[in-house]
Amino acid sequence: MSGNPILSLAIIFLLGFFSSRLISRLKIPIITGYVILGVIISPNFLNFVPAGFIEIADFFSNFVLGVIAFNLGESFSSKSIRNVGKVVTSISLSASLIPWFLVTLGLWIAMGDPFYIVLILGAISAATAPAATVAVVQEYKSKGRFTDILLGIVAIDDAWALIVFGLSLSLAKTFTGQEYNFALVANDLLKAILEIAASFALGAFVAFIFSRLSYLVNTSRERLIYVLGFLMLVVGVALFLNLSVLLSCMVFGAVLVNLDKMSFQFFESLREIDSPLYLIFFVLAGANLKLDVMGKALAYIVIFVLLRFAGKVIGSITGSAIVKAPESIKKYMGLALLPQAGISLGCALVAKNALNNTWGDLILSVTIGSTIIFELFGPWISRYALLKAGDIKE
Repeated sequence: MSGNPILSLAIIFLLGFFSSRLISRLKIPIITGYVILGVIISPNFLNFVPAGFIEIADFFSNFVLGVIAFNLGESFSSKSIRNVGKVVTSISLSASLIPWFLVTLGLWIAMGDPFYIVLILGAISAATAPAATVAVVQEYKSKGRFTDILLGIVAIDDAWALIVFGLSLSLAKTFTGQEYNFALVANDLLKAILEIAASFALGAFVAFIFSRLSYLVNTSRERLIYVLGFLMLVVGVALFLNLSVLLSCMVFGAVLVNLDKMSFQFFESLREIDSPLYLIFFVLAGANLKLDVMGKALAYIVIFVLLRFAGKVIGSITGSAIVKAPESIKKYMGLALLPQAGISLGCALVAKNALNNTWGDLILSVTIGSTIIFELFGPWISRYALLKAGDIKE
């Protein structure tokens, strides 16, 4: 079936559509459901989507990652930044950086793997799943100071995670298979910083061109074509220059939303088609899972889950203490930041493709396993945090 990608896509779309009904009834987060569906129809089980198709679908995964990162950039409008305030900034930074540190250090000590591998897993642990958190807030009609700060945090903390991941992956790609001395490490660190800077420059430059030419767009149909074309341009150039697709597209969105007052129309046009894109992306993420690696990954998953849990809680307490946030925020905010999904899986796929070895497969397996755990239990723990903070009633 690898020679018939249209049939493979049809299977993914139709199974995704029909399974979404079951996923909804079982109260399973939709992203988790799609990932599990991908595992079931992968070469490991039913082989509805064979390995050949998964391999040729990498180009599509890169594009969807670009869409996810571009939409994330919208959170960085000057108005949004002014509104979030120092409490959100402090907690979001701490709750991203401390899990990165704890997971990296803990896995390095416990498993003894190359530092650049655990550095990537640490970076992946920094991300949070905004959709799951927002869903809990909406379902239980949560209102209050705690909820407002929580929504501000989940709107921007994935951006910190992308920056951390970009640096970690750049270091990993330069460190692979080398022996080190101070000069080599300094040189590799400089390369990583230059790669990130170039990714930022690419996104900003394309956003400037996009904004200057957007007056040519007159209809909603043209808006969609226009934004898709430029997004593909950023993704394609980033891949050609070996830059970060995620960072380039995030900066593209962030700069655009501040250059063009009407840019929200382009983000809205893109959201009209993101559901089928995300369906294919997360099903393919599950289909990429290799069961022969999963056995080795179990110990990593346990350590990852425990240290990420601790990192989010400690990070939130630290960030709250710095800005002297109310006690309820200090005690419970970390529990509300546990869901993990889209950005984490996207980063894991990028790492898998960039490393192109068994370490990449391990990183993806750990991320999928931990995502399923956090997506199943995270929303319940988030509800508990909102309840204890007094923003929802029993």
